Amino acid sequence: MYIKFWGTRGSIPTALSSRALKRKYRQVLTGAAGLDLTNKTVVDRYLDQLPLPLQQPVGGNTTCLEIRSGDQLLILDAGSGLRLLGLDLLDKGFAGGHHQADILITHTHWDHIQGFPFFSPAFVPGNRFTFYSPFDDLAERLVQQQHVNYFPVPVNYMSAKLDFVQIKSNEWFALGKFRIYPMRLSHPGLTYGYRIEDGRSCLVIATDSEYKRVDPNSTEAFVEFFREADLLVFDAQYSLSEALDKPDWGHSTAMMGAELAHRAQAKRLALFHHDPTSTDEKIWSAREQAEAYLMRRHNGRSTCEVLVAYDGLTLEV
Repeated sequence: MYIKFWGTRGSIPTALSSRALKRKYRQVLTGAAGLDLTNKTVVDRYLDQLPLPLQQPVGGNTTCLEIRSGDQLLILDAGSGLRLLGLDLLDKGFAGGHHQADILITHTHWDHIQGFPFFSPAFVPGNRFTFYSPFDDLAERLVQQQHVNYFPVPVNYMSAKLDFVQIKSNEWFALGKFRIYPMRLSHPGLTYGYRIEDGRSCLVIATDSEYKRVDPNSTEAFVEFFREADLLVFDAQYSLSEALDKPDWGHSTAMMGAELAHRAQAKRLALFHHDPTSTDEKIWSAREQAEAYLMRRHNGRSTCEVLVAYDGLTLEV
């Protein structure tokens, strides 16, 4: 299974500030002291060896994942990252029409649907997109988002064929090569996580969820949902203190992700849905804390790799 993250922020798209950019510049230039910066080879080698937090901004687009198994394309959520995915798809044939993709929607808070009005392939005649979710009114919700009071172009202006299929929570359904299980998560309004299998690997998406109790009985259903996932994409929007200050806001922490990944024996944990106020440094620091926690839980030999999900990250699972 191939996965690409096109949007990894939560709540609202967030640009890298000039202050944060200068801070990165300062770290990069400080590390280059003593190097011959007039030598292109030296500069390229130095840049290639920089730690990932300095090479790669986390990014600011909201939730969107591209998931592929062979030639089958599945899109998870339609946050602002969907706009960039759409441009990429145009380059890969969707500009000519007669292409199709399936779209899974976790829920319809703005940060998970706001990219759809800017999804260029949906304006190309002959393309077809089928939306899947447990919501019986998903089509109506997308139409409302593009009402003239909020957006200049209505959904019926889109020339692609748009279909909507309601699926049942807590039941497996087949979608081409994929086998998908939706599970309701704890978040204001209805939201769903998805366990996605293709016969070779397993991806679990559990964004926008809160875990108020950590005892085994309260977390048993979640642990089973995450069980032995090759990749667990987990809502880590808050620090522990922020989560305590924001009960019922529907988000979790990197440390909770590490604990549940440990219990479920997940192979990789991707921290996701980063808060718009979180700096890159804060996000990478949360990864270090989660890693250290897992090392302690496994007596210094953790078998679960912790990743920061950033815009543009690609993985094979």
